[in-house]
Amino acid sequence: MTGFKTTLITCHQCARRIMVRAADAERGSIICSHLGCGAINTLQTTFQYDERLVQGLPGFGKLVCQRDPTQVYPLQFGDNVIGTANTCTVQVERFMHSGQCFVSRRHCTLTVTFDPWAGQLRYLLQDGVADPQQPDTRQYSLNGTQLNQVPIRKTELIDVADQALITLGGVDQFRLFHFSIPQPMLDTYKIELAFNPDRTQ
Repeated sequence: MTGFKTTLITCHQCARRIMVRAADAERGSIICSHLGCGAINTLQTTFQYDERLVQGLPGFGKLVCQRDPTQVYPLQFGDNVIGTANTCTVQVERFMHSGQCFVSRRHCTLTVTFDPWAGQLRYLLQDGVADPQQPDTRQYSLNGTQLNQVPIRKTELIDVADQALITLGGVDQFRLFHFSIPQPMLDTYKIELAFNPDRTQ
């Protein structure tokens, strides 16, 4: 096993430390050498999923307007700028309430990323939009963004669960539907990693 470094693990039975050598890692197990123990500790390899699998996905989730469920907004991988401007990734209608629209032209950002450990897409919501000329500068919405009726603070970046409710401007609501990657597809993009001393059973 190239590049393996001798390491210590905790025995699952006696809770004392035992040394793992390259031969143990290759075998996949180690017998505790402490007097009176002799427990077999299985050494687990860990894995993650190759991010290239996102290139073959048919979609990345969607937002569905609660006011009119026929209005469905597909998401893309990466940043989705949501607002009424035609430059937005997700351009929503200018919903009027007593002659006023509460959704900003560039209201909020919903970023779709891939979690290689869980093998699923993550959805991160933040009020406002980064300035393309100055990425450290952010323009915030006029009337705020809410997640499940809770206002998002200007500096927050929040994980959004499947079927969570995103409210723009305190009035217009959209339900987020994740795209779930099928397990057979995930299995073809599984990458086995070297033995992890923190994972024993």
